[in-house]
Amino acid sequence: MTYGRKNLKLEFRSGKAKPFYLDPERDRELIENVVEFYRANEGKKLGDIDWEELRIVVGDDKLYKAFRKVMNYFYKAQQPKNPPIDPKILRLKVFQFVNTYFGGYITQEKRDEFLEKIRKELKLDIDIDEILWSDDINEQILTKVIEPSVEKVVKIFNFETIDTVCVNSSRITIDIAKNEKNLGNIVKIVGRFSKLYGLVYDMRYHGNILRIIVEGPRSLFRRPTAYGSRLSLLISKILGMLYLSRYWSIEASMHTSKKVLEIELLSYRFKPLIDTDRQVYVKQIFDSSIEESIYRVLKSLGIDVRREEEPIALGSLVYLPDFKIYKDGREFYIEVAGYWRKEYAEKKAYKLYEISKILKNLIVIADEKLEPYFKKLRIPTIYYTLVYGKPVLPYKKILDIINNKE
Repeated sequence: MTYGRKNLKLEFRSGKAKPFYLDPERDRELIENVVEFYRANEGKKLGDIDWEELRIVVGDDKLYKAFRKVMNYFYKAQQPKNPPIDPKILRLKVFQFVNTYFGGYITQEKRDEFLEKIRKELKLDIDIDEILWSDDINEQILTKVIEPSVEKVVKIFNFETIDTVCVNSSRITIDIAKNEKNLGNIVKIVGRFSKLYGLVYDMRYHGNILRIIVEGPRSLFRRPTAYGSRLSLLISKILGMLYLSRYWSIEASMHTSKKVLEIELLSYRFKPLIDTDRQVYVKQIFDSSIEESIYRVLKSLGIDVRREEEPIALGSLVYLPDFKIYKDGREFYIEVAGYWRKEYAEKKAYKLYEISKILKNLIVIADEKLEPYFKKLRIPTIYYTLVYGKPVLPYKKILDIINNKE
């Protein structure tokens, strides 16, 4: 639930921008005043609420609009009660009745008489006036659905700030120290969920820092920020582990109408209060039903195939294989490449080319649609065809490779 780039408050320092986050101590009085405003107006029609009063309480137009969006998590606009007839249908019947029996017009003096006639005609035991426009936003009632607190408001506002930045960004850059104990799990999660979300990632060491760049595949005909919402989803998967780490940072390349801003989104020195309690485990998670099917067939053939091996450092490059096969003291790495977009396929082919220059015993299992992109790779590549959603491929070729018959 992004609250919109126009409402995003940024602070500029040394050529970079930082988003404004709420702080439960610094902003406690402001948040309590916002919550009190909503409590005081609970049960009122939205059209009867003086929203200008809230604008004055907040004192900042951008922040006011952001609060309005965030507080929708706690307070919803609801109809006063479930009407016995859909207001839209009722309006249609009323208009039809007016046109048929009153020539399309009723004077104010005859209005009550008319409403009584239509109530009897439609056999409705209701107050038509009350129901007729009950779905209008101004007629709806401000209703509490979740009890707000300062900490809850802060956590939601701050994550929606991250989401607002990411939805307008083309890529994120994650730096994390090489010796962090959570590094392996972070790499696994970034690799797995990037593949799941159709994102492209690149992981390389720069001295003692692992730099992870994640972006959507570029296209001439799509916005550069088309995959932005998936970037914030990815961040949510690793945030808990990052907050427990000693040295890390996340930057985002955010697009405005005129330029691209480099946003210092989060870091070990810049950790706003966000809900990081949810743990994400990638063990047992398959990126797709295709990958799961291939894995289970390989298992059924008696092959020692394993998932979730540790990331592999290939010089400065870091690679995360889908599977690893063990055979007579040798190891084979399996990459399953499903078909996404052309841009994704091109980047995938280049990445495999880079990996194959260093890593031997790599086997690629790919969708047959990828053959035009992969055919020049000097890597054993086995193509599958989808039949009723299941991958069909010559598994004997894999057995021949690992048994040294090719």
